[in-house]
Amino acid sequence: MSSIIPNTAFFLFTFHCAKQKSEIKIDGNLSEWDKSNIVPDLMHLSGQKPFADVYFSWDYDNLYIGWDVPSKNTPVEVDLIRFWTKDCMELWLDLRNEKPSRRYNEHCHHFFLLPKGNKSNAELAAVGECREPGASIQDTIYDHKEIEIASIIRKNGYSVEARIPQSVIPTYDPSNFPKIGFNYHINNTDRKAQWWSCGTDFLRHIDPSTWGTIELIDND
Repeated sequence: MSSIIPNTAFFLFTFHCAKQKSEIKIDGNLSEWDKSNIVPDLMHLSGQKPFADVYFSWDYDNLYIGWDVPSKNTPVEVDLIRFWTKDCMELWLDLRNEKPSRRYNEHCHHFFLLPKGNKSNAELAAVGECREPGASIQDTIYDHKEIEIASIIRKNGYSVEARIPQSVIPTYDPSNFPKIGFNYHINNTDRKAQWWSCGTDFLRHIDPSTWGTIELIDND
């Protein structure tokens, strides 16, 4: 008999992330990312294997995220409106990590990042932000021009990286609030999915308390 309650429901997940020491060039090439920036794998707790390497970093003005899907059986396919049905990453952030709060507020964000589908050029990467009840934005943004994003699409895979500036996340304050709520979900047209720290068994799209935590570490 399969478990009704997912294994990850019994844990609170945190990982430490060191401050970025040099500027990341947003071009889709992840070779300059340090391996220490890889978000730890949790898929094994659900008896699954990860299919992507996910990177996260920060400085006092920006948050950075990147991921690489090295092997893919089907061509990259996106849907800018129904983004969750095709290839993309959904990214959730709570800039105050206000657990056990179960509601969105001005510190919470739900982004979606696509390897292609940009309105100006469909072959370029695209990024938007969902309007969730209680969030600061009034309408869903399907083309977030302030977020820098780039991708490299290969025959059998792709990679994406993005820089989210403080102008998009105005309550970002790592000096006074070095712990932020964090969750991602990679949707894949190969009928695979990968996440940290919770999957679709949780009400993560409406409940920030289900997200994990990143502790931002400044070693300088």
